[in-house]
Amino acid sequence: MTAKPISFKITAEMEEYIRARSTDLRVATTCEGPLMFSVRISPPKATDQIILVGDRKVYISAVQAPYIKAIDDKMLPRCALEKKRK
Repeated sequence: MTAKPISFKITAEMEEYIRARSTDLRVATTCEGPLMFSVRISPPKATDQIILVGDRKVYISAVQAPYIKAIDDKMLPRCALEKKRK
């Protein structure tokens, strides 16, 4: 993984979401834009940027990293958003 320091704003809601997960997460490139998945679904790549949120690592696709200004709930897949609303 790359060690180039990069900083991202993380909304409080997303920080809580990330800390509550049982696995590390990855922001991956999809046809819907950058979305956040468990590393079980989208394994990290050697070129990913890594940020720590509590005990969790968030891997950020090198393709997406230059364009991301904030990590917010827009990065959650629709199925995760539907679970949160229930």
